[in-house]
This record gives sequence, C-alpha cells and structure tokens, in this order.
Amino acid sequence: MQRTASKGTVQSPVCLVQGRARIVDDAAPLHYVGHWDGLGRATLSNNGQSAVLTLSERPFRPFLVGGPLGSAYLFEQLHFHWGPDDAVGSEHLLDGRAHSMEAHLVHYNARYGSFGAALAHPDGLAVVALWLDGGGSAVWRPLQPIVRALRHIRRPGTRTTALPADCLRWLAAGLELGRHYYTYDGSMTTAPYRECVRWLIYRTPVYVSPRQTAAFRRLLGRCPARPGGDRFAPITSNFRPVQRSAAGGDPLGLVFVRDSVGAARRAKL
Repeated sequence: MQRTASKGTVQSPVCLVQGRARIVDDAAPLHYVGHWDGLGRATLSNNGQSAVLTLSERPFRPFLVGGPLGSAYLFEQLHFHWGPDDAVGSEHLLDGRAHSMEAHLVHYNARYGSFGAALAHPDGLAVVALWLDGGGSAVWRPLQPIVRALRHIRRPGTRTTALPADCLRWLAAGLELGRHYYTYDGSMTTAPYRECVRWLIYRTPVYVSPRQTAAFRRLLGRCPARPGGDRFAPITSNFRPVQRSAAGGDPLGLVFVRDSVGAARRAKL
C-alpha cells in the first residue's frame, strides 16, 4: 500500500540529513495546548488505510503554537504509518535509517477556518511526527490504551470509543524523551499530496515492543473483491517512500532545532 511519487517540488517524506541541516539553538518554544488534558471523547477508527484518532465533545480544539509556526494550528487527527516488519515503516528517514512506525499529529492553520480550506494554502497544515521503534524489550505502557483499542477496529469502517480521553498522553511521554526536532516545508504523504505542510519531526524515537507494532499490522484494509475471496486484507504496509525534491532528494530549508525549553513543562499545558 505504498504511495508512489506525485508531481511537485517539495514532496514528502524525505531523508533528513543531519549534516545539511541549519542548527538553531534559540527557537521559540513549542506549546501543546489541550492535547492530553483528558477532556471530551476520544474515537479510534479504521479508515481502511490506518488507525485514526480524533477528539470530540470538548470545550475547544487542542492547538499547537510557537516554534517555527506563524499562527495557532488546531488539532485535526492522529494517524500511524508502518511497514511489513520492524525494520521499515517510518516515512521520514534520518541519515538513511528507518524506524518501525511513524505517528503523525495533524493540525490545520486556525486562520483558514477548516481542515479542507487549509489545504489550499502553503502554510495550511502543521504535522508533528514521532518515530516508534519496535526494538524495545518491554511493552511501552503509555501506548497501551491505543494498542488495546485496535482489536475493536479490525475491519475498515469500524470505530470505538473504548479508550480514555487522555489517550494522547503517550505523546507527552514521547516528547519528554527528546526535545530536539527537524522542521521543513513539504507535502502531505497521502492523496492529494498538497504541498501545504510545515513538518516538525522529533529526532529521538520511542522504543515500543514488537508485540505493540504487530498489533497495527493486524488491521484490515479493503482490497478488490475476488470470486470466493475475502474483501479485506491486512494492512501490512502503509508508508510512502522517500520522494525526490528540487533539492535533489533533500528537504528545502531543513532546520534542526535544539530545543532548550523543558519538554516536561510543555507537556503540562
């Protein structure tokens, strides 16, 4: 289920090259507001391509502000990418190395009013990416509420609310593990591949167990109906390969932010 290249000059994902990144030590802090405050209802669904988490019945949408962002970006959804085994699966690479999974925390620019309207603007989306590595020796407990809920959404089109409203708290735990991130302007990695994304990719992966990554590969996606055959097949791979860009395959304007503001303090917002 890998997506092939699309026309464009700054298509994502890319291979991040540390030696070609401009290092910034004095960036404004990133603030995550409301993402894991436990308010409202969390819903996990299978859209036939990935597991997607949304939040509803809240007094306000969680939002992201600060850092390289020129305005506030409202939370839309979280989804995951993975591969057939733990050796591959992340969409972005670092110096040629892949990780088992990549989580995308998708936000849209508040000034455009909606996710759909934001797609038409070069600063429409901000996507936070966090790598997950299946080489951990033990179950990573912060991720377990989502992993346990996967059994309720095995088939495409199914959804569940059988998970706590603060189930994004695992992201706060992940951000505490590493404060440094890469940022560049690129595209969506799913159709329509619009070049409207400011990417923020945290450098340090979260180590989870092979059993946790395997749970995602048991989700089913739709496949062409065959006479006497099953209409569904396991989603064993849903990552887009690294794309070429106008910079010969490297992201344009890649910046490596060495964040000096404590992630633990940010996580309380």
